[in-house]
Amino acid sequence: MKVIWTFILLTVFLWSSVASAEYCNIGSGDKETSCIYKINRIPKNTQIIISYTQQGWSMLIVVFLDDFAMIEGDAQVKTKNGETQSIEYVSTRRDMTGNRMMEAALYLVSEQQLHELGRAKGKIRFYLAATGSKKDVEVEVASSNFEDIDAYISETKTLLGDLFKDQ
Repeated sequence: MKVIWTFILLTVFLWSSVASAEYCNIGSGDKETSCIYKINRIPKNTQIIISYTQQGWSMLIVVFLDDFAMIEGDAQVKTKNGETQSIEYVSTRRDMTGNRMMEAALYLVSEQQLHELGRAKGKIRFYLAATGSKKDVEVEVASSNFEDIDAYISETKTLLGDLFKDQ
């Protein structure tokens, strides 16, 4: 009888972590889990999407522009009281949406950088290298948009634990 109750409690515990997932979606198959941290409340129709890949943490910064900017190259991140840091550029996807140009630049970021964004105060500025225009594209984000990043990292590591074993 003790074994049965232990099994039931273990099942409830394991199921509750999946059921209470805030950032991760679990598909019907065992390998269909995706964990995404999405920031939509940014001025000028900009989005930031953070996820974890086998190469590490990634940050997709999507901007909608009137002109073609060709966002390519490493970006700079500056917090109100912090130093400027560089994030590594991976690729850019471009598309037309209505009469605006969408550029979605993908960057690799470290877990430490994500934690720093979560601890930042004030505004966070991303300077995206634009080769098709005279100046970089600036994206300004309220630091409060990153206040739950630690919870996202923890949930991602819990549900995608096998990916983190080799680190």
